[in-house]
Amino acid sequence: MRGVSACVAVGVVLAAMIPHLACEKETHRAARRAFQDILARDLPSAEQASALEDFVRTYPEPKTNPSLVRACGILAEFNARVGRPDIAASWYERAVRASPDDPDLLNALGYHYARNRMNLDRAVSVLETAVRLAEERQYAPRRQGFIKDSLGWAYRMRGDLPLAVALLEEASRLAPGVTVIQEHLAEAYHALGERDRAVALYLELYLRGRGTDAVLRDTLRAIGQEGGRAYGREVDRRVEAGLRDLQDADRRETEAAGARLVKLRTADGQTLYGSLYRPRDRAAGAASTSTMPAGGVLLLHPLGSSRSACAAAASALAGRGLVALAIDLRGHGASVSASLPDAHAFSVNLGHSLRDAEEDVRAGLVFLGRQPGVDRRSLGIVGAGLGALLAARAELWEESDPRPKALVLLSPWGRPDAYRASLARLPPEAVFLIAGSEEGAPLATTRALAVPANGGAPRSLIVAGPGAHFELASTEPGLIATLVSFLEARLAPQGRAADRGGGG
Repeated sequence: MRGVSACVAVGVVLAAMIPHLACEKETHRAARRAFQDILARDLPSAEQASALEDFVRTYPEPKTNPSLVRACGILAEFNARVGRPDIAASWYERAVRASPDDPDLLNALGYHYARNRMNLDRAVSVLETAVRLAEERQYAPRRQGFIKDSLGWAYRMRGDLPLAVALLEEASRLAPGVTVIQEHLAEAYHALGERDRAVALYLELYLRGRGTDAVLRDTLRAIGQEGGRAYGREVDRRVEAGLRDLQDADRRETEAAGARLVKLRTADGQTLYGSLYRPRDRAAGAASTSTMPAGGVLLLHPLGSSRSACAAAASALAGRGLVALAIDLRGHGASVSASLPDAHAFSVNLGHSLRDAEEDVRAGLVFLGRQPGVDRRSLGIVGAGLGALLAARAELWEESDPRPKALVLLSPWGRPDAYRASLARLPPEAVFLIAGSEEGAPLATTRALAVPANGGAPRSLIVAGPGAHFELASTEPGLIATLVSFLEARLAPQGRAADRGGGG
């Protein structure tokens, strides 16, 4: 009887638990659906934050809300962005309570405190835990480097300078070349009185940005003045020597590729750098002396790249008698400035940057058309990714502007509608579309634009396998020769084209 009673008791407990477990599962599913719905609505940041606050109030338990930590993290980041660090910290803390053994979450909380000079003892405590957990779980070196950088910076903010330098040096070794870590280390060196080490790091960062960061230049100047007049002059000398070395390195690299380093100026005052490839007599290796004018080709690189990506294609074009110019678009390569120090800055205000970059293309075509021996009526563009979109836009310019006679568009960036009006201004046979078979959106755009229109269809080529932009040439060895032949035929002077029997 005693055993029967025990079984009855267990049965009663299980019967009570089953509805509870079912309820938990339903709450779990409802919370997941609610969170996904908030993200799918793509609300403005403030409205999304309000919706997430309601969501957290409705589903406050981590056991039944699988998205609680992520929601709290988004709310913390939002409040940090809008200048409410105290509220941001409270959301980070709530996320950590829900997931106390997550090194990345602990890192976010600790670095938030350190960056804002808040609750520094708490910052050090959680970051020490984050470092220990990351080491125990054998995080990748670079990932550990970021967490140790946070701890080093927390030590720096708390005034523990020797500990800060030791941690930041280790972080720099684990994650080499990361700007924020090197900035933290340089500042810690400076605070510790290691002036020369600070200058060396700040100078490296300044030159990496090609001398566009006024804050870094002012920092170098201030540290130089701290060391007295002679030391200040020495720092200035090192800065100027570093900038000269950058120019010399650009020139040597360009000449090694068989080109000449050139400088262009756009109508809106932007300085651009380019590599000019001129035809050479293949028998004697000397510059071609043909009196027949040559066509000119402007090469435009993808977003985040530089003119070096175009070097092989530009060299091949010059080898077939065409003058080729590859430029660094503004915010890329050597064509950087204080307002556009890198490709990220270009992307931040993309619409504005795209409009401005049209001036880069215009300046490149004008420069090409003015080169000795170039027929300014026979200009073409090879553009990849972002460069493809800019190349197509050139067809919409006024008649008084230089416009390309032929286009080669590799991995075209953007939707087909962004190209149709431009390409309609050219005969279909003057356009060559190229994409990789695994590219996704560029492949879809290429196929959509290759549909017959205006009495014909543009030439198109799908390269089988991985790769994009100019890198497709490594997948398809004959690709560069194919596009060179296309441009050679389209841009050849009339007499030479007649000798060949027309274009292609």
